[in-house]
Parts: sequence; C-alpha cells; structure tokens
Amino acid sequence: MLQTPTEGEFQTLELHWKHVHNFSGAQGYAMSTLRSNMTHNQIAIGCDRSGTPNANKNPSKIVTSRKLDYNFRLYTRKYAKSTTWTLKVKNPENSQDSTENIMEHPAFRKFNEKETSQIAQISESLLLPRKIQAQSFRQRESERPSILQDIHNQVKKIKKDKLQGRKPIDALIETLK
Repeated sequence: MLQTPTEGEFQTLELHWKHVHNFSGAQGYAMSTLRSNMTHNQIAIGCDRSGTPNANKNPSKIVTSRKLDYNFRLYTRKYAKSTTWTLKVKNPENSQDSTENIMEHPAFRKFNEKETSQIAQISESLLLPRKIQAQSFRQRESERPSILQDIHNQVKKIKKDKLQGRKPIDALIETLK
C-alpha cells in the first residue's frame, strides 16, 4: 500500500500543490482536482485514476478507462479567518500499485511556459505534431518525454486561444479585412 501526503498547512496554494505533486510523484502516482469551489476556497483532490469507470452502454464498442475505483481523497481548504491552506487526508487507504514510469500520468507531462511558447512558434509554420516533437524537444533540458497526443492537444489549445471565442470563418474574414 502506498503512502499518502502528510497533512499540513501551506502559505500559498502553489506550495500546497508542489507538496502534493512532489510527494505523490515520488510514490508513483499522480493527484488531480476532482472538485473545487473557489468561492468557499475548497478543493477535493484524488488520484488521477480514482473514480468508477463508466459503464459501457454499447457492448459492441470496446472502451477502456484509466479509472480503477480508488476512494483515496485529499481535501484542501482556506478558512475565512486564516491565511493558510489546510490539507486533510480522507479515506487514507491508497491501495493502488505505484506506476513504474511516472510519465504515464498526464499530470506529470504538462508543458511549462517555455515549451508552450516553443510549440506555438513551431506550429505557426503548420508542421505536424510529430515534426514539432522532433524539432522542439530534441535539445530540451528536462528529460520528460512527451507523447504525440500531448503536442497535438497543445496545438489545438493554442489555435482555440487565438480564435478568442470566434468561429474560424469569422477570424479569417477579420484577418482579410
């Protein structure tokens, strides 16, 4: 059975997330937000593989899921009169096996700002994601591997951000004016 992050208080939410990700990464699992209510400063955190897999409504369709029905949860809250974020462990039975390669978890494959801007620059030249992967990450400092789908998703997000909520045809017409 894997260990759970230690309960405690943190000055900022970033320090809290750093603690949770560093601890869970060292143990071989990843944590992600399950629910959040920022008006009340509450966050429910669970393993990225927690939850029950969706029932397959169409038996002829083969469906896979990363979810394995883990009930392990963390709750973070910042109380009204407090300046710190409090981390509490609920249901500490973390019965999952650790992952041999932590990069199997999408939470650990996120691009930093430098990598995101590099992908944005290269995608301007309309290269395919596999070409972007070969070009941009050949000499990168970190040894984090990225999968092709991560780059494809990042390019898609960049394009969506550029549209600023408009339809592609509207953006094209505005550009041609």
